[in-house]
Amino acid sequence: MIGTGPSLTASQVDAARRKGFKLYVCNNAFLLAPDAALLHACNAEWWDAYWPKVKDLPARKTTIFADTARKYGIEFVPGIWQAGLAEKPRISYGHSSGFQLLNLAYHQKPDRIVLLGYDMKYAPDYDGRTKQVGSTPRHFFGEYESALQHWPSQQVRNGFHVELIELYNQVARLNKVEIVNATPDSALECFPKVDIDKL
Repeated sequence: MIGTGPSLTASQVDAARRKGFKLYVCNNAFLLAPDAALLHACNAEWWDAYWPKVKDLPARKTTIFADTARKYGIEFVPGIWQAGLAEKPRISYGHSSGFQLLNLAYHQKPDRIVLLGYDMKYAPDYDGRTKQVGSTPRHFFGEYESALQHWPSQQVRNGFHVELIELYNQVARLNKVEIVNATPDSALECFPKVDIDKL
């Protein structure tokens, strides 16, 4: 599973590809894995902005918005607000495309899920209230165009995505599937840390 965290690199994705892993991506992670098996984005605005670039990709394409699914002929996945991972056909919303991607992967009953690009942190001087990115990028590709930018405030403390981290902690406690984190220096500590090159 490939998120858009700032630590993500093409060499990490290439390592996963060489090992024969099925690649699932969210949002702009398709830039490094245009051959992904699944592309998920939860924001309708993202599909509007990127449809010309992704429409011909071979990936299964999913969204939580029925109108967007109809508009582009992609798959609608119903969601629910709940702790942990939801069972088919629904996914837990989890406040992010990356969390929803995890739930979609879980539906496939994998032996193991490997996370890449799941940093769960911004720069320590990030300030969502004043829309200051801070001293380090939020994504491996830089920033989204202004219409697609999100500025979380309360749920980011000292640069850490505390609310999202707690959602993943809930997943880890339920222990429904093996999950390992191959994201270098990730703030997500609830899953075993691994090196993608050594898997």
